[in-house]
Amino acid sequence: MKKIYLMLTLLTAVSGLCCAQNQAKKLILKNATIIDGDANVKPRIGSIIIENGLIKGVYDQLSKVKEKDADVVDCSGKFIVPGMMDSHVHFATGNLSNIKKARLNTDSILLNFVRHGVTTVRDMTGNAPYLAHYKNDIKAGKVIGPDIYYAAQFAGPAYFKLITKFKKDDQDVGNTPWYKTISKQENIKQAVEDAKNAGVTGIKVYSDLNKTLINGITKEAHKQGLMVWAHAAVFPAKPIDVALAGVNSMSHASDLIFQSIKGDTLNSSVAWAKLNKGLKIDSAACDQLLLEMKKRNIYLDPTVFLSENNKLKNAVLITKRAHELGVNMVTGTDWFYPTKNENLPLMYEMKLLAEKCGMSNLEVLQAATMNGAKVTGLSDRGVVRKGKKANLLILNQDPRLTLETLFSPEKVIKDGDVIHE
Repeated sequence: MKKIYLMLTLLTAVSGLCCAQNQAKKLILKNATIIDGDANVKPRIGSIIIENGLIKGVYDQLSKVKEKDADVVDCSGKFIVPGMMDSHVHFATGNLSNIKKARLNTDSILLNFVRHGVTTVRDMTGNAPYLAHYKNDIKAGKVIGPDIYYAAQFAGPAYFKLITKFKKDDQDVGNTPWYKTISKQENIKQAVEDAKNAGVTGIKVYSDLNKTLINGITKEAHKQGLMVWAHAAVFPAKPIDVALAGVNSMSHASDLIFQSIKGDTLNSSVAWAKLNKGLKIDSAACDQLLLEMKKRNIYLDPTVFLSENNKLKNAVLITKRAHELGVNMVTGTDWFYPTKNENLPLMYEMKLLAEKCGMSNLEVLQAATMNGAKVTGLSDRGVVRKGKKANLLILNQDPRLTLETLFSPEKVIKDGDVIHE
């Protein structure tokens, strides 16, 4: 374990020292329709100056002086949006025993994300040393892929006991900083500190935790500068307990239906049995929960594509209602990721949000850009504005008319460099 800690410390320490690519020359994207990423900002024709990996300015008109000593790309008739974000992936939960094979597979997955316009991901728990390796290699330009921000999973002893029963090859699970057993005896402060030292951006509140523990984890994680991302139902805690704890996001809209079950706590077996027998949504209880989420600015990570594939039809209804009540959304998938040049599950997630959940294309794009950045605690990306990272997509069609065009960009720009065209 000491060797793992040392490796993590070294990996996270060098992340800020990775060699930057040569970006001395300016890049100008001229005369595009610029779609900001905030659905409330009206798209406009303009030009973007990129220098040293950042957006130096967004201009309605450019003087010849500004074009001097720059590479100019004529974007007339084209559209520019922020690079997209999948806010719920798992890149390091599979079998990593054959590390060479695992990395070849991950390399292909990451490349496919970028070629389809995804420049940032929120990994919702996996092997932290493996993710730290990729996070730093991507920053150093050794691997082409989206920036990775990852979580440590906190859960109760019953959950990890169940996992080790089926994962005979990984008996350490529940005893590492990134897979951590939490009980009333556990030192939450130390657990959060260990997770932070493992390079995580957030704590994932997962299962088998009561509301007192969720409150303690959330308070301590925020105190130490980490985000808190939770399942909507943690069992025995109810969804309202998760919201009242003040987490930053709640995943899986389908789980919000468990707020409809009477009582102060939830038994997971009983709850799922009720759902399988046709549990109905208690509209008043669910509205109260959603309004609490809105009040506390808790983002919903609905994963409707996942739910539709598992015949959890309530997810669409709950997500639509959440949108009607003003709950902020992010776009996450929690699905399987192709290694070849195939469509990402994110495209299907976003289409469902537009087609079945009442969101406009611009609102869906905001969920996949600005909101994704905010829920991950990133203020340096997600919108097309001065001072932000130059993570941009150049599109041949208007995404206000068709979301599919987001996933076949003419060019993908990341940190100011064209990394796919």
